[in-house]
Amino acid sequence: MTDSYRFDDRTISWKPFAGFEGLYYHLLSVDHDAQVVDMLMKFDPHAECVPHRHVGPTKTLVLEGAHSLYDAVKDHGPANTTRTASGFGSHRGDETHIEGGGPDGATILLMMSAVDGVVYEILNDDGSIDRKITMDDFQRGLERQRQAA
Repeated sequence: MTDSYRFDDRTISWKPFAGFEGLYYHLLSVDHDAQVVDMLMKFDPHAECVPHRHVGPTKTLVLEGAHSLYDAVKDHGPANTTRTASGFGSHRGDETHIEGGGPDGATILLMMSAVDGVVYEILNDDGSIDRKITMDDFQRGLERQRQAA
């Protein structure tokens, strides 16, 4: 019996997020005309990303594991939302949080929309903007990913 119905990421060339332990990504598409970035993101068990704000509408589909959203503060406490495999979430933009993987990690599909070329903003501990991540940043990442393949 085969598990052909399960998500299989063995052939995906995961790239580590520089400076973040246990976080990986794989870009699927960068559409400048539509201002949309589609990517896979993988979290090791209990790994979390930095506080950030999605500028535009974003959709998330959990492919495996458990994906949690926390308040965007250092000692955030328990998750506000946790979705397990096949769980779907969306928002219209201006969404601030920290994302993380559950006890078995998580793999998610992110479909992120930009506003004026900005996809999301990485935040400092005080909530101020540390860095804006743009469509051009994702385009450069996609080009590097294709060259490495």
